[in-house]
Amino acid sequence: MSKLEELKKIRKDIIKDYSGKKIEESNLDRLNKEWQDIQYVKIKEIREETKDTKSFILIPDQDKGTMSLEPFKAGQYISLKMFVDDAYVTRAYSLSSSPKMALKEYQITIKRVENGLVSNLMLDEMRVGDGLTISKPMGEFGYNKIRDEKNVIAIAGGSGITPFMAMARAIWDGVEDFNLTVFYSVKTEEDIIFKKEIEEFNKKSKKVKFVITLTREEKEGYLNGHLNKMMIEPYIKEFNTVFMCGPKAIYKTMNEILSEFNIPKKAVHYENFFVDYIPSEVKEYDLKVIMKNDFVITKCHSDETLLVAMEKAGIKAPSMCRVGICGFCRSILLDGKIKMIGSSMKKAEAYNDYIHPCVTYPESDIVLRLDI
Repeated sequence: MSKLEELKKIRKDIIKDYSGKKIEESNLDRLNKEWQDIQYVKIKEIREETKDTKSFILIPDQDKGTMSLEPFKAGQYISLKMFVDDAYVTRAYSLSSSPKMALKEYQITIKRVENGLVSNLMLDEMRVGDGLTISKPMGEFGYNKIRDEKNVIAIAGGSGITPFMAMARAIWDGVEDFNLTVFYSVKTEEDIIFKKEIEEFNKKSKKVKFVITLTREEKEGYLNGHLNKMMIEPYIKEFNTVFMCGPKAIYKTMNEILSEFNIPKKAVHYENFFVDYIPSEVKEYDLKVIMKNDFVITKCHSDETLLVAMEKAGIKAPSMCRVGICGFCRSILLDGKIKMIGSSMKKAEAYNDYIHPCVTYPESDIVLRLDI
């Protein structure tokens, strides 16, 4: 065993034997609190977009001290924070409104997810006037005039249209300046989110164009079938930046198509809404979560992330994006075997036993250090 490995083992042993002594707040703790500042909002309006999708217009809840909302860039998201069935949960939703309206209101658009804990609650139970707790805007998904080309092609599926609607609105309002062509794939005409506004953009905007393809019906005015090379080819120019947001199946198909147009990988940017992993067998394990001044022993399962297991146990585990990108949930794995899916964690972090619980599945009993 090398000297470094010995030191790592000593560190693990010290933390595992942690007795729950009071630890004074450090400067890092204070900075972390500032970074995760929350905003209090009220629902001003609820708009029905499709049979299973609604938009929520959120305004500052001044009675709770939020006098105005934080500015954002088109493509960013906010994280909802709430208690559901005695569990503390968070969910990230892209902002679909124009950044021009940021200080006064946000818009998020939520599509129902089968057995979705938060989406079903929002669509079925939330009413105008209800209060919500949200994060500040976060995320790097969006147009960067230094990095990106003037011509942008966006690929969207289902509710993946939301960040691109924010971009389209930003262009219309003069907040952003680039040419945006959005390929939007849905099952039927009834599934088109923002249908009327999309039609208005296609009539009036010189910089924004939406191309809609229906995969399960044929109707005049729309393309038919799944996105393919022939559909996209007329819109490919010499230089393009590509953004994608939607089901994982779209990413694989579109990457193959884009490679035929010689669009480099560095010019393609993705926004993920989900973690895709199914274990070969569902097993139950013990999960010990050690915090600064307490610890919790609970259960976890191989088909759910460690973040979900902690939320079910009532632990206010930090999280934002829930797809392993933002790093806000970063924790130390003290003991156990895990499967981490799609994390953006650096090699140095992984070598020092850091993990992102939001994309980490247990494969044994787990001991986790959570810095809260």
